[in-house]
Amino acid sequence: MVKKKIFKPVLNDNPFKTKQTPPPPKTGFIDFNTRRICPACGRDIKITHNFCKYCGVDLSMIEPIGKDDISKHLATTAVTDPDPGVRKEAVDTLGGFGDKKVLGVLTYVLLNDPDENVRKEAADELGDLHHPYSLDTLTKALKDKSPLVRKEAIEGLKKIKKKIKPKKLDEGKPESREHEKDEPEPLETDEENNTNSF
Repeated sequence: MVKKKIFKPVLNDNPFKTKQTPPPPKTGFIDFNTRRICPACGRDIKITHNFCKYCGVDLSMIEPIGKDDISKHLATTAVTDPDPGVRKEAVDTLGGFGDKKVLGVLTYVLLNDPDENVRKEAADELGDLHHPYSLDTLTKALKDKSPLVRKEAIEGLKKIKKKIKPKKLDEGKPESREHEKDEPEPLETDEENNTNSF
């Protein structure tokens, strides 16, 4: 009796398998004429809302992206293009505008894009914009699976904290109070006290 060998394919040993590009993001089309993205939570809401219905953030001071055709087309490209290199360049260009209205798109890309380099670029641009709404998003990005994204999120948080930090860092600390005691207070002169009233 001859035993038959059962053929079992070896996984990852396919000579015909080529490296494929990752699939496009799992997002539906966002119509920036009627929708906007919350810069704090990255969720899609109606363009007419002044508050995010998911996180409650006030959006009244941030203009929707739908009024600017160039930004609108770049935002659509950043969210839907199948090529990660194109999405990354679109994110870089949007961040280069330095406008608050792109915060929502950058937040959305950071939280939802499948490519780590695109997410890293979004974290970098959010940090460069120095907006306080980005703090929560960058904090969420600290839990990203990619170390590149986590590192860039830390850098972005540093940038924002430096920008919104109070000017006097040591105010109220014991060292600053001791330094104030060493400096003599200026004395009033007779010229300052003398008021001429004719």
